[in-house]
Amino acid sequence: MLDGVQLRFRDCAEIYKAGYNTSGVYHIYADSNATEPTKVFCDMQTSGGGWTVFQRRVNGSVDFQRTWKEYKMVGFGDVAGEHWLGNEVVFRMTATSQPQYSLRVELQDWEGNSPYSLYDKFQLGDEKQHYRLFLRGYSGTAGMQSSLAAHGTSFSTRDSDHDNCLCKCALMLTGGWWFDACGLSNLNGMYYTVGHNIRKLNGIKWHHFRGPSYSLRSTTMMIRPSDF
Repeated sequence: MLDGVQLRFRDCAEIYKAGYNTSGVYHIYADSNATEPTKVFCDMQTSGGGWTVFQRRVNGSVDFQRTWKEYKMVGFGDVAGEHWLGNEVVFRMTATSQPQYSLRVELQDWEGNSPYSLYDKFQLGDEKQHYRLFLRGYSGTAGMQSSLAAHGTSFSTRDSDHDNCLCKCALMLTGGWWFDACGLSNLNGMYYTVGHNIRKLNGIKWHHFRGPSYSLRSTTMMIRPSDF
């Protein structure tokens, strides 16, 4: 409901193109079969706007040590603050070939550096594929190469292990993530405050930005159509 008119928007890009260019909380219908709207946060400023945010960490106020079901369905947290939108919603948004989506990952360390990673094509598989990650075309300022798991990596949580390690990465590193063999990143790890964020293997890490044991201050993951 915007200005008293019931409208169906697929994502924040459609909302932006309809003339609503203020960042904030909106409602979308992630696919044509959706009967109930999903509340999302739209970033209408970063790199031209139109971004649907599906992950954000800013202060450690939300516990990201959650089950498969919690990461799957309606997600958790507050979409206006720290939250995970839900793998099923992101899958439904990106499942069809049109439009193809891009992924932008915004990072900030405790020294005020704010790089980003951009993937030209981003898609999640369905639950039978364990919300497998499909990526193409990396660029950005958060390292010369991608810290996000290899193309085709499955999602894991503490109670549903799909990584490529004999260990259980989600138990060892905490949070739900595309771990591969535990891997180079985990933006859903433990939140450590400044002064306690060094030498933390289970923190919020992006290897090619600050290394394997530095826990970041804030992160945002967001998507929009590649042709926006």
